[in-house]
Amino acid sequence: MTNTKQLKITKLFRKGAAAKLPEDCDEVQEEIQQLEQKLKEKQDELFQLQRNSYRHKVSPPKKKPDTFIRPQKIVLNNSVENLRRSLELISMLSGTEVQSYVANDHCCIVFHLQHDSEFVVKHGLRIDMKSGVNEVSKSSLPLGFNLNAVMEDFDNVMMPDCLGAIRKALVAYYDRLDQYEALKKLVNIEATLFKIIDGSHIEVSFTAHSDMEPEDEQITVVLMLDYRVYDIRPKTITFKEMDLPEGAAEALKEQCTVFKRKPLRKAFKEAFITGIGPYKLTQQIGPRPKSPVRRPKRARAPRQQYNNDDTFRPEDCSEHSDDNASDN
Repeated sequence: MTNTKQLKITKLFRKGAAAKLPEDCDEVQEEIQQLEQKLKEKQDELFQLQRNSYRHKVSPPKKKPDTFIRPQKIVLNNSVENLRRSLELISMLSGTEVQSYVANDHCCIVFHLQHDSEFVVKHGLRIDMKSGVNEVSKSSLPLGFNLNAVMEDFDNVMMPDCLGAIRKALVAYYDRLDQYEALKKLVNIEATLFKIIDGSHIEVSFTAHSDMEPEDEQITVVLMLDYRVYDIRPKTITFKEMDLPEGAAEALKEQCTVFKRKPLRKAFKEAFITGIGPYKLTQQIGPRPKSPVRRPKRARAPRQQYNNDDTFRPEDCSEHSDDNASDN
């Protein structure tokens, strides 16, 4: 009975080994092979990643510096600031600045003057353009400035040549006034000065004497200087000839030719004070007596309070030492 059971089990195993595989088994095998291939590829990728990570740890790559991009606001602010500085430089060099402009409405022009002054001097014009004709509606020109004399040569105030002529006339205006004040300081006692507001007409009244005549014989000279709107030197030099002796007017005119070449103060000084002309300013200003220069006081040594001073001084005890030495 035992043998029979053993034979049956063997048959069963043989039958199972000889049994045919199902048809889907080939497909499963192919799928398994594909999965194994993918697994191998993933393992290779993992190996490469691990290898690269170890390599980066050993020698980390250098980071490229990021390119700096300026913010647009900073760029615009710098551009505006540079433009403002350029405009200030142009206005300083040319002396003319367009402060505001609105098409078909108005234009404001500012003239900057660089003459010697304690304060910044500038003048402006507001030109009205609404009516189609450019007209000066408002201005801050100095007192007595003759704008009409400038505009006689121009039809349009907006032309650059016209604006340049206005500034040239302003420079001449202040230059004449400065020359007048300098002459006034020179002859504030010996002469009387008069001028109209813009300095285009100046009169200098003074007493003069001739080297060829006695000192008692003096004449009163009224020198008249006339300037045009652009002039810093007199256009015409004349004298009031009422009280002048015969031939004096011609001699004075010859003597005053220096006024055409030099500023008013230097010309008057050279013509009537230090020059070689026949007529001299009476009581002319020579070298003023210099006030005596006070010598600085020498610093006196402080008084010694011997009662309260315990400083050792060899000279104070030398005699006493000699006496002691002689006694010994």
